Amino acid sequence: MVSYSVHGSLEVDPEVKKLTIDFLNKLTENPALPGLHIEPIKNSIDKRVRTGRVNDKYRAVLFELHDKHDHHFVVVGVYNHDQAIAKAQKVKLSVNPVNGITRLVDATAEELARSRAASDSLQKQEEAAARAAAQAEAFAKAEQEPAPVEIVRPADVFAEREYTPELLEAELGIDPAATKAVLSLDSDSGISAALETSPPWERDALIGLAAGLSIENIVDELNIKPVSTESDELSEDEKTIAGLKQSAAQMEFAYLDTPTSEDLRRVIESKDFNSWRVYIDPSQRAHVEQNFKGSGRIFGGAGTGKTVVVVHRAIRLATEYEEGATPPRVLLTTFTKGLAEALKSSANALNPLFPEAERPCTPGMWIGGIDQVTMMINKAASRAEIEAATEKVLSRATASVRVFNRNENEEYWSDAVIAAEQSELPEQLRHSEFLSQEFESVVLARNIVTEKDYLRTPRPGRGTPLNRGQRKKIWAVIEMFMKTCSREGKHPWPAISAIASEIIEGRVEKGQRRPFDHVLIDEAQDFHAGHWRFLRSCVEPRQNDIFLAEDSHQRIYGQRHVLSRFGISTRGGASKRLTLNYRTTEENLHYALGVLTGEWIDGDGEIDTVEHYRSARKGPKPVLYRFKTEAAEFEAISKLIRHWQESGKDIRIGILARSGPLINRIVSALSEDGIQAVKTQNAELAAHETVSVMTMHGAKGMEFTHVVLVGMGRDLIPMQYQLEGLGEAEKEDAQQRERSLLYVAASRARDELVLTTHSAPSELLPGVGTQS
Repeated sequence: MVSYSVHGSLEVDPEVKKLTIDFLNKLTENPALPGLHIEPIKNSIDKRVRTGRVNDKYRAVLFELHDKHDHHFVVVGVYNHDQAIAKAQKVKLSVNPVNGITRLVDATAEELARSRAASDSLQKQEEAAARAAAQAEAFAKAEQEPAPVEIVRPADVFAEREYTPELLEAELGIDPAATKAVLSLDSDSGISAALETSPPWERDALIGLAAGLSIENIVDELNIKPVSTESDELSEDEKTIAGLKQSAAQMEFAYLDTPTSEDLRRVIESKDFNSWRVYIDPSQRAHVEQNFKGSGRIFGGAGTGKTVVVVHRAIRLATEYEEGATPPRVLLTTFTKGLAEALKSSANALNPLFPEAERPCTPGMWIGGIDQVTMMINKAASRAEIEAATEKVLSRATASVRVFNRNENEEYWSDAVIAAEQSELPEQLRHSEFLSQEFESVVLARNIVTEKDYLRTPRPGRGTPLNRGQRKKIWAVIEMFMKTCSREGKHPWPAISAIASEIIEGRVEKGQRRPFDHVLIDEAQDFHAGHWRFLRSCVEPRQNDIFLAEDSHQRIYGQRHVLSRFGISTRGGASKRLTLNYRTTEENLHYALGVLTGEWIDGDGEIDTVEHYRSARKGPKPVLYRFKTEAAEFEAISKLIRHWQESGKDIRIGILARSGPLINRIVSALSEDGIQAVKTQNAELAAHETVSVMTMHGAKGMEFTHVVLVGMGRDLIPMQYQLEGLGEAEKEDAQQRERSLLYVAASRARDELVLTTHSAPSELLPGVGTQS
């Protein structure tokens, strides 16, 4: 059997992509074909290296390995004839003697790295100076407030934990020279550049150690295992192949056990290794492949790869069935339709042949927004089913299940207060926000339909306490609200989800199966109580029933919930935390994390911290600019956009604002200045636009090379009118959601982040506090 490993730096000239795919397909069928010319290279440092004929001009560089069962090729790249010979002479595969991980050693790359070291430092200084000059010109009328940055010296962290080069070599297999290079740095942000030619797992390990992770944490994250004595019996080829299969090695290589033409096409046609989306790091891979007795959870900060894990796991569960059998029924869902479309795009990129369901609840995988799914269940239900379900949720039967908008929500609650003759309630207790939350988080969450049950039920997570008398008055309002909803046939989204849940439960009571075998959820922190009731009813408690990805720091909608109250438990070994950011630079990550003050509770009811979050990339510091007028602010943003567009290729700029009216004004101003900016909330559309303008809420799940957060004044962040009349507990929760929103917006920036305002900066921004 022929198998492949493909190195992450795979190089293929665009003009020979198709020829390369043909070459690899022939190699898979029969490596001995004379036309392939698989030949050893004289004077090579690794005698297993080969070149193969792609055409008269180009040759592939690859290694040929054998074990008892495998004929394995490690593909390095495709080059013109002379370059291929030179490359092949200077590459080798080596196996780490401590942990058995295979790596590619490229003497040519190491020589280039050494020769670039001095010139790179000067070039970076010149680029930084040019960037600063361009921004200074763009923001000539602004007051600059650099973001606070804490300097962390790796030597100090290592000394505190007594990490020496010798210890890290013995425990993890890290090259002592790499550790010494890290110890010489003034800050942890330079680790990636210092270890440019080190294997990726080694860079990640040292970045993690410098961020405060223990050796045990690194062993767990990278799944590092000491070399066993049994390996002494293996040949060099067998050791190399075994090392390629290790999780940590697959940060550098993609191991294709039984490669198909589609696998090879995606390898060759991808722009870079990570965009191929087959690669996930070892800590992520473990949660893709692990089987749970019941539910599982992955959590971590923005950009740590949670969505990647969810998509990979969904594909795995949807395709794990015997040939000729019926595919399992899998639901992959998230909070909004736009995010669901992005999930579907990722799934298609990973495996275009995954079994897609014709509609929800049928064999295959259905991908859709959670509200879309609940509404489809309701629409497909019979009148009798709807009446039975609404009576269980609202204590009154209705045949209509329509959703009302936010304005109607406020109107219904206001009318309910009057109709229940409770206008004397304190303002914070008759506020529509408080009443909506009480209805969702207590009444719907615990399936309460009587005053008696409401008076005696606990209210965990509800900040404002209520005495018995207040509870009786609140229940009178809630009961009137439910009566109105039933009469009008219009309901809030949490009630619609709860109704869909009861439709399913009614069918189960009659002997029908639950609609799905597996449910996977992205952005779980934003789901409300109705969603959780629905999702729990969708799948029987069983192995791998529910898997969710969440970040409590990104909760920008709704209330927080402890999922065990809905019969979903992910404590202990069923939860995994990701801490390495793949999207943003260290500077942008540090700024975004600076927003997150206070206490944050996750879906397990535990305190969620940002400890050990780190990035492997470095870039310019975020800067906040203050202007005298909004016109000056918009003019400067226009100049900055032009500078960014002129300074590089593949630039995607996101202009993010807190409110719709501000978006309209900035789009108009940019258009008048000749800049084409597209107003959108669609992730797929934004991915193809140079300049996209959207609300901070709409940017959820997106990323851009450059981001401007416009209008960062304290009058908009938070929106003061939304806090009026709220009790202290509800106000604090609203403030926390605003911090989450800022964190989400700031973490959309991959390379550069700029903030602007023409009024006093928001007190929620790092380094601003409550200054006037």
